[in-house]
Amino acid sequence: MKIPIKISIIHAVMGLLTFVVFLQTGWYMKTNEIGNLSDAQRMIYRAGHIYFLFSGLLNLSIGMQLQLSETTWKKTVQYLGSILLLLSPLILLHGFYQEANLGQIDRGMTSIGVFSSLAGMGLHTLIFLTGFLKKS
Repeated sequence: MKIPIKISIIHAVMGLLTFVVFLQTGWYMKTNEIGNLSDAQRMIYRAGHIYFLFSGLLNLSIGMQLQLSETTWKKTVQYLGSILLLLSPLILLHGFYQEANLGQIDRGMTSIGVFSSLAGMGLHTLIFLTGFLKKS
């Protein structure tokens, strides 16, 4: 199966777009006077803001380094990891705008976004390590 656009380019573009939107979420917090909220709710906004940046940086780093395996099952695992990583900024952005204003510590979408990033990186790391251990 030939993919016309390299998945690494999609990751890099997602990482860069996430950084631009990260700047916008910072502007949103500044203009909506998030600083006047209670400490707990302000920290929820800030945490969501940083989680969003973190997911973009993961995408950017994968975009700069990803080399797809020639082995079919490994490539499939890499694509699954990529899908999870590419979805994580979208999920976290939703959490930022929809969950942070509720002021609740328990944020389902944000948790899904963070675990999506973890699982995506875990799958990419697994394939990297199988290649690394094979060379040793």
